[in-house]
Amino acid sequence: MSKHGKNDWLRDIDSRQRNVVFPDTIQNEGRFWRNAWAGKDSLNPAQWVGVVVLFVLFGGGLLSVLWNLWPEGQAPWWKKAIEGYGVYIAVIGAVGTFIAIGNRRARRANPKR
Repeated sequence: MSKHGKNDWLRDIDSRQRNVVFPDTIQNEGRFWRNAWAGKDSLNPAQWVGVVVLFVLFGGGLLSVLWNLWPEGQAPWWKKAIEGYGVYIAVIGAVGTFIAIGNRRARRANPKR
């Protein structure tokens, strides 16, 4: 291993071990989810339990909010969804679109990943 390559490797290891300040925690969490999604490393049982707990909590919270705030009346379900949650759906769709466009541009600008 060359001196330059070893220094890069050591810097990368050091940055992965630091998890104290805001940018480091975001980078490490992003690396975890990216690797989990890509299937590069399989999750250990504790990580699987954590992911399942997150999905149950967030999914249950979302279903609870939707159940309690569902509009009453005789209108079709799609009309109730648009009237009751149209603004939220539009905002989440816009944010998701901006994130997708931003990620695509970042990947094109930095093709070495």
